[in-house]
Amino acid sequence: MRVRVFPCSADPAPTPPGPGECHVWVIDLDRPPLPADALAGLLTPDEQARAARYRVGAVREQFTLSRGVVRRLLGGYLGLPPERVPITAAPSGKPFLDGGDLHFNLTHTTGLAVVAVANVRVGVDAEKRRDIPDADGLVRRFFSPAEREAYHALPSETRPDAFYRGWVCKEAVIKAAGATMHALDGFDVELDPARPPGVLAARHTQLLGCGWAVADWCPAPGYAAAVAVEGERLVLV
Repeated sequence: MRVRVFPCSADPAPTPPGPGECHVWVIDLDRPPLPADALAGLLTPDEQARAARYRVGAVREQFTLSRGVVRRLLGGYLGLPPERVPITAAPSGKPFLDGGDLHFNLTHTTGLAVVAVANVRVGVDAEKRRDIPDADGLVRRFFSPAEREAYHALPSETRPDAFYRGWVCKEAVIKAAGATMHALDGFDVELDPARPPGVLAARHTQLLGCGWAVADWCPAPGYAAAVAVEGERLVLV
């Protein structure tokens, strides 16, 4: 499957992805494609209520801006007004379109949001990079035994890149599968930045029965991101 990455414009009118294609949209939340008030006005009453429950203003703004942009993007794909796009949520919390064959996923972090759209199950994650004093502790807690061994086998100067690759790839995979954080140690991804990204093994029940492909990239300076799809191979173009 090919992944095509786009910057998000003010008035997107995208053609739906064809077979074997995934669209990824990168949104600069510090300079959103429309004013914040305009994007907030596209949210449903339930989404507005959810935004209001966020106590941290920055998190509330991330959710509001990114959800408004998602509604505009999906409305362009579906030929619907943004406020009428039928977004609902699975029991895991993963948002999805009610009806149709189009799948999407959204992630947001400080200053950036990323949206992935495909005709198969898809997940995406992005993180703003920073120094993590307890990276070893997070690896022990959230990575699989095989990943922990691979991480500690890498040179110390490579481990920050390996940590972020592992984190975004694992998050993207569990989001694509509609799983939760409990699945994090139920599969292994390639951590070595010198090797192609990939899912090396899967043991968790929600990841069995189909292949998962993953790709990682830098969506903007200082960020790490990954996209995962249900399939055998994923190539950024």
